[in-house]
Amino acid sequence: MTPYTVIGGYLGAGKSTLIGHLLEHPEGQRLGLLINDFGAINIDAALISNANHNTVELTNGCICCSLSDGFDEALSSLLNFNPRPDHVLVEASGVADVKTLAQYGHHPGLSLSGVIVVIDSETIRQQAEDRYVGNTVLRHLQAADLIVANKQDLISEQERRDLGVWLNEKSPQSLVWPSMQAALPIEIALGIESTAKQQSLTTLDHASLEIDPAHPTFARWTWETPCAVTRESLARFLEHLPPSVIRLKGLIDSDQGVLEVQVVGARRTLRKRSEIQRKGQQLVAIGLNHHLDTESLNQLAIDWLSSITQT
Repeated sequence: MTPYTVIGGYLGAGKSTLIGHLLEHPEGQRLGLLINDFGAINIDAALISNANHNTVELTNGCICCSLSDGFDEALSSLLNFNPRPDHVLVEASGVADVKTLAQYGHHPGLSLSGVIVVIDSETIRQQAEDRYVGNTVLRHLQAADLIVANKQDLISEQERRDLGVWLNEKSPQSLVWPSMQAALPIEIALGIESTAKQQSLTTLDHASLEIDPAHPTFARWTWETPCAVTRESLARFLEHLPPSVIRLKGLIDSDQGVLEVQVVGARRTLRKRSEIQRKGQQLVAIGLNHHLDTESLNQLAIDWLSSITQT
């Protein structure tokens, strides 16, 4: 199955900047992007190997398809490329219903990786109260697994704290990632393993939205065993994950076949992967260095998944 991520946000929030960064630094992944307007994404001309009226192919293997011919047609075209993209991104327009677009991630051959919504930290609350666009903005927040609170440099520390409280009320299920210039590491954005040795991160304090001056790096926890587990025990493990886990993914042999595991924000997804025939399993959790609660993860694995290997 191909992972599928929706990236939304109201006009001017910075989602095009985020998408452009992911396309320029795919970390070895062949990304496929469905986009409303090529001109909105600042693609370095040196990266473009081929382009026609509705498709742009990049030298790093990434592909951009225009939605001008319709979503279903563009998605089918993207998935029929050879080789097929490793991960599909969808840029939702500023007024699109991101929840509806996310439903495509449950179609055969696709697996919903998450919904990312970029916001303008300075203006988001005014937009939410606007009589014309307020409902759209709030629907974006309510559908988000991860909120990129962009343009943090334009607000004060007190405004960051106030924004954190407001976001917790409007979107309690979401993780919040404070950023400037829509900086979001690809490991967090897409849940993939980056080839970068280190990443500069900001804290994920939902209440305060403070930028951490220490720039902590990633920490990882890995668990693997040749034994199968029950779907029920795996679900119990996921229910008790500590909040320090930002992302978790893996493939697990279970009593119901191979299950794909995806965790981001409050989203916990278990989906059968019938096309995979193998034994053995692995889970990888990602968090911030000195914040990821590996002791709790170890104990949870002992309680629900029988054995562990930490790396």
